[in-house]
Parts: sequence; C-alpha cells; structure tokens
Amino acid sequence: MDRSQILLGTGMIGTLARTLDNLLGRGEAAVTVPPLDGAMRPNRMLDEATIRLPLEGVDGLAVVDGVLHASAGEGVFALSPGNEWTRRHSPGAQVTAISAIGPDGLAMALSSGEIVVTGGAFDGKLYRLGDEVACITAMVVRRGGLYVANGSAQRGVDDWQRDLMERNASGSVWRIDLGNGEARRIAQGLAWPSGLEAADDHLIVSEAWRHRLIGMPLTQAARTTVLAADLPAYPGRISSAFGGYWLAGFAPRSQLVEFVLREPAYRRRMMAEVPKAFWVAPTLRSGRSFYEPLQGGGVKHLGLLKPWAPTMSAGLCVQFDEAFQPRSSLHSRADGFTHGVTSVIEHDGYIYAAARGDGGVVALPMDVVGDQL
Repeated sequence: MDRSQILLGTGMIGTLARTLDNLLGRGEAAVTVPPLDGAMRPNRMLDEATIRLPLEGVDGLAVVDGVLHASAGEGVFALSPGNEWTRRHSPGAQVTAISAIGPDGLAMALSSGEIVVTGGAFDGKLYRLGDEVACITAMVVRRGGLYVANGSAQRGVDDWQRDLMERNASGSVWRIDLGNGEARRIAQGLAWPSGLEAADDHLIVSEAWRHRLIGMPLTQAARTTVLAADLPAYPGRISSAFGGYWLAGFAPRSQLVEFVLREPAYRRRMMAEVPKAFWVAPTLRSGRSFYEPLQGGGVKHLGLLKPWAPTMSAGLCVQFDEAFQPRSSLHSRADGFTHGVTSVIEHDGYIYAAARGDGGVVALPMDVVGDQL
C-alpha cells in the first residue's frame, strides 16, 4: 500500500468518525460544558467587593514602579493612594495590552500593531512585528525578551466574537529581543492566545477557543504541554501570584454556544444577517436588550434574572496552584454587575480584577480568598 492509499484510508476513517460523532453527540460534536464545582463553585465575591474603581473600557492591568496601572481605550491610567485614576500615557491609539518591563518600565501594545515602551532601561523604544501582527492581546517579559501573543491573523482585538464564530486558529506567539528589536515567531496555529505568563524556562499561554492553558519552552514550541484543559470559561490573561497564578475568564461557556459552533450554515447566516449584539455568542456584558438571546421568561421570574440562569456574560477569576490545580475562584453570576473580567493581578495585599464588561476594577483583600477545596 503506497502513501496516497494510506492517506486516503485515513481521510475516510476520519470522515466516518466525524459522522458518527455528529450522530451520537460525542467527540468534537459534544456540547457539554464542565460544571462550576469544587474550587469553582459559584459565589458573589466580585460583586461583594467594597473597593470599586470605575474606569470605562478598562482592559489590562500591570504594576509599574510599585503602582497599579490600567489600560482603557487610548490611555493608560495609574491608581493614586486615594484610589483615584490618573491618566499617565496617551499613545494616540487604542491600547490592547500592557506589561511591566523591569521595575519601572511599561510596554504598551497598540491597535496599530506597534509596541511602545516608556520608562526604564528601554524608554522610548518602538517595536513592530509586521502587518500580520495587529491583534496583540497579551505580553510578558522574560530573560531579555518581550513575548507577545497575537490573538488572530484575521481579526482585530475587538472582533473576537467573529473570530470565535468563524472557528479560526490563526493566533501566534512571538519573541522580541528588547535590545536589538529582532523578532521571531515561536508558535502559530493557536486558537486566540489571550494571556501570557513566564515561569522558569517556559511560557504559559491561555488558548481561549480551546478552553485551556498550555505550556511551551521559551525558545520554540516544538513541545507544548496542556496544563489545564476543558475550562468552564474562555480564559483570558494570566498573572503570577503567591503560590501559583490568577486567571481571568472573560466570558462563560454554554451548551447553546457550543451547539451553535457546530452548525456552520447557521453561523454563516447569523453573522451575515443578525447584528453582532444579538448573536448567539459569548459577550463581555449581556442583558441590556430584550432582543438578546436567553432574555425571555425561561430565565426570568417576575422580571428578575435568576443568579443561576444561562447567561452570555459573567465574571470569573480562578486561582491555580503551581501545579495548575484550581484552589479558589471569584464570581459575578448571571444577575451580577462585575462581568467581563479581562485581567486579574495581585498587588500590595489585594487582588485586583478588571471588569471590562461593566467598566471598572474591583479589589479584594487577599486574606478573604481562602482555599475553597
């Protein structure tokens, strides 16, 4: 049997397997979503946070020179001792990601694809990876390199719902030498890499559309390792914390969306004929119009949304230990008001979570978050 016959037989087997999966609802055709249980048992801790810092459009968080910074729209803001936001930087374009460089430097990724550095040893540096890299979602510095996650080669950062509905997997991870600016791609074919963190000689990458965290060597991605799989939300940015990591879940998964993702004809018509606000798709904030999916009597009683109702948006932060086992979590449920958490970070005895869906940052003392297992 020659190579072409082997490939033909493999293709036929794959087609038959997919047909059986579609018939029986298993494998890639399954629409199951893992339950929120154990360390991820629902609570109201994000909504019960007493420190609430409004900032419309807030997205990324970073600590620079001992001060918490947040990106929002076309600016980067610093938190004053009186818990007030002060604009520090206005780079002239939407800031899509920020990262500390050393103790007093800040890297700002812009919607144009440029990365601007202010402060520190690399003050004034400007980096650009190329025209195909204009969807920068996260950055992290390690061993003289700035590692950059490009969510998609086809869509921009604000068009993430379309990228999901198209089932794209064109994301990549790059390394930029901070000294000479040389850049090279170390991973590709990723399904919306939305978060980056470095540990020892490895990178930790949030792969949103595959609902998992993966690890890869700093130099190349020949050997990737799944660190946490089948997460109940679309994972966003990840940050190092005492004894482990914090992960932001920017939108919940649902059986309805999982079903729609397996219906290509329906998705094509939906994207062509229905306004994006009313798609059957996850979002950073839902419930603002009765035209949205899941807004009828099945999830409301006497005009009130049930906390446990199916929802297209929610708030979620998950604490992992160093072995990537979940230890605790912070939630804003279906009827909450801290939805669309895109970043979470520990700083100065507090856990700060940026809720882009509701336009603000909340802070909780670290000692109120205990091991929930």
